[in-house]
Amino acid sequence: MNVLVYIVGFFVLSLIARAFRTRAIKFSSPPRIQLFHTAVSGQHGKDLAARKAELDGCGLKRIGTYRIDPLNVMASAFVNEQESICAVVYHHPVVGCFVDVVSKNTAGKSFTATNAPTGGALDHREGQEKVFDKSKSISELFELTKQRRPEGPYETWTPENFIKKFETAYAEDMDWRARRGGVTKEEVRRQAQASGKVYSEDVIDKATSTLQKKFAESRQDVR
Repeated sequence: MNVLVYIVGFFVLSLIARAFRTRAIKFSSPPRIQLFHTAVSGQHGKDLAARKAELDGCGLKRIGTYRIDPLNVMASAFVNEQESICAVVYHHPVVGCFVDVVSKNTAGKSFTATNAPTGGALDHREGQEKVFDKSKSISELFELTKQRRPEGPYETWTPENFIKKFETAYAEDMDWRARRGGVTKEEVRRQAQASGKVYSEDVIDKATSTLQKKFAESRQDVR
């Protein structure tokens, strides 16, 4: 399952941003998240109401709403059972609302289309194709996923298995990143360019070194 392209990216990008600002980087390694059932409320409820027509038009039915700790993110999961496609509508108090649409086959390969505002600068695991386009609607993300996903058969998502699938996918991505040494210099450079700010090669080198050191310390916990 790979419905969390921005959630993984959100954590890593926050570390990169801290490294550029030379702030202390602290995290449990390899990082983990936990999902807790919660009620739809506040801005997340407004986000869902504004997107109801599109979600319904894609045959996506809500299977749960969750709080993602410690990322301060709300998420509602939707599934089109016939198409074996899952969509997750996120809300972050700073970033706002964004959506991932994913399909994953039983061999472990997946395609994810997202309108997340950032994250495309990061590398991804082999077999986990991702397309970032913040201009795309839910309907466009859904159609793109249908067109580009790997061959089936496909995994299914249910209210009973969603939390475990989501938490496991996050852990697998973070373990993969820890094993490869964290972020590469090219990833840091691409993120610097995406931020619109200008950093010297020396700053990029130092940021990369700091991040790789932190991830290296976490590798002893990764099997």
